[in-house]
Amino acid sequence: MILHGLKNKYFEKDNKRYSIYIGNRVSVAHGALVHGPSRVDDDVFIGFKAIVYNAIIGEGSFISSGAVVTNGVVQKPNRFVPPGVNIDTQDKANSLTAVPKSEEDFAKEVQRVNQEFPAAYSLYFGKNKCTCGLAC
Repeated sequence: MILHGLKNKYFEKDNKRYSIYIGNRVSVAHGALVHGPSRVDDDVFIGFKAIVYNAIIGEGSFISSGAVVTNGVVQKPNRFVPPGVNIDTQDKANSLTAVPKSEEDFAKEVQRVNQEFPAAYSLYFGKNKCTCGLAC
């Protein structure tokens, strides 16, 4: 994943300014780019090599591999962007359908596995093996 923000371009979320806002339980696959200003709400899946730039992605949405969402669109919650599709107008964003059950289940499984990583890393690498005296 690549994040790239711009200094003077932002979205607001809860009265705070963010060049890039990424919510909770968001999964972003390898090679994807989230370029600010962008807001990605909770429970979103962004597929391989997808691009989100100057857009708001609604909660529970699924951006498929190779898809592009850009140009200031505001995507409603729980919307599905098919593979390779370019969503660059609000009309295109408004015409998106709900996330299919199979894709929703896939995204939830990815999120479940990703949540196991921190605990597994601690078991594998051990806690506090740093010798600098700090709680690394």
